[in-house]
Amino acid sequence: MTDLLYSLMTDKIKSAIFLPLKFVLYLISLIYGLVILLRRLLYKLHIFKTRKAPLKVISVGNVTLGGTGKTPFTILLAKILEEELKRNVCVLIRGYGWDEQEMLKRNLADVPVLVGQDRFRSSNKAVRLYGSDTAVLDDGFQHWELARDLDIVLVDSRNPFGNGHLFPRGVLRESKRSLGRADVIVLTKNNGSVTGIENVRKEISAINRSAIVLEAVHAPKHLYEGRARRVHDLSTIRGKRVILLSSIGDPLYFEETVKGLGSEVIEHIKFPDHHDYRKRDIERVTARCNDKQFDLIITTEKDIVKLNRLGLFIGSYKVLTLAVEMQILSGRERFIDRLHSLYTR
Repeated sequence: MTDLLYSLMTDKIKSAIFLPLKFVLYLISLIYGLVILLRRLLYKLHIFKTRKAPLKVISVGNVTLGGTGKTPFTILLAKILEEELKRNVCVLIRGYGWDEQEMLKRNLADVPVLVGQDRFRSSNKAVRLYGSDTAVLDDGFQHWELARDLDIVLVDSRNPFGNGHLFPRGVLRESKRSLGRADVIVLTKNNGSVTGIENVRKEISAINRSAIVLEAVHAPKHLYEGRARRVHDLSTIRGKRVILLSSIGDPLYFEETVKGLGSEVIEHIKFPDHHDYRKRDIERVTARCNDKQFDLIITTEKDIVKLNRLGLFIGSYKVLTLAVEMQILSGRERFIDRLHSLYTR
């Protein structure tokens, strides 16, 4: 059912049979849009209160559902603030995605990661317990309860706004015009193959001329094996026949990345984003693997966190995890200057 809904939201299904269902989703999206507008109005009229935290708050968010790379960019941003600007950083998350929480803690060993829906309370806790002077607000663009000093919005450069419709008829969480609120816009997944990148830039410029626009890419770092994280070079999988396992927002990009490393992907077993694996899921995965001739299984960091936490193993097959990091390709100096300005104003 989830796969069907996503296919309708992204117009992957073209059959006229589903037009009535698409129309129903469109009507629901109009209601959703009205709720978004009403919520914003209530904050503008101060009926709902926006609170100012006792530290600098930098939000990392998006206007679409998943797949833009918020977690890798949050990790990159926290490292820049800590290592280059010498700030005492914390990360505030809602905690809906246990996998994302674990990824943040694993990649930011010296940075407190505070989990909780009340992120104003979390910010005060960070100041009190850790002496934090800067908070990175993960998935915060639609979080009106906490005032921000900088809004960073990530946009998938290959598919920036889906079909242009709001959820559930499309993948937009709010209108693309909301990019007008952004201070920094990051065009992600620009690996050199994005032919329409200039058109995306022009579309964004028509909405927001003052925002700093960066280009970034998810760069593969290495592969690792098991809980001990035995590291393997990327060349390890060159020429190998592999099966992919993922439950992420953009499985196609993961597949393209692995193929770009020289592997032959013979099957990609996909689950919905943030899927909570169960024993029966892995039993089905193992059964599908048993019917294939391949060398190894490759999964993502989000997925291996969940598999390890549940103690799930895919038979006796060798499983490697692809580690990636966000790299800024253009606009980095302007971005660093903008971050510095938060503390010199």
